Amino acid sequence: MTDRILVATDGSEAAARAVACAADLSGRLGRGLSIVHVQLHGRPLAELARLADVEHLLDQMAARERFRPRPAGPGPDPVEDDEADEIARTTVVAVIGEQILARARSDAEDAGAIDIRTEACAGDTADEILDMAEAEGAGMIVLGRRGLGRLRELVLGSVTQKVLHATDATVVVVS
Repeated sequence: MTDRILVATDGSEAAARAVACAADLSGRLGRGLSIVHVQLHGRPLAELARLADVEHLLDQMAARERFRPRPAGPGPDPVEDDEADEIARTTVVAVIGEQILARARSDAEDAGAIDIRTEACAGDTADEILDMAEAEGAGMIVLGRRGLGRLRELVLGSVTQKVLHATDATVVVVS
């Protein structure tokens, strides 16, 4: 059955507007709201660090790190350092995703959404949105528009365009 509304969020202002619109529609139409966040694994490390700083996640990460057991032995191993960096990156991505979903859920509740579900996933953003819409039985998908210029949007491609072309669900694009 296609009675749910799915909204995708990446924590951006455009996504916040999409969440607000989807939450309003959920309450008005009496349809459950599914909020999906596709994790930021492909984002450059500098952008992840900025997001982590904005979300005050560095303090949370430091607190978790204090309780992690440390191996005994001689100095650091470059291979272990690379593995530790990847673990840290994965942890930061997961924590950022949790924060983004928590904020979106809270905003949706405040806006009157009903039967809210949240899900984090990883992969190609458009494919994950489409897969989640199908899994959730969403008859409507709400997406935020970034406002890229025409040339940039043509060259880079667009999650919104891919979703529009690949689904039978109603797609609402929020500017």
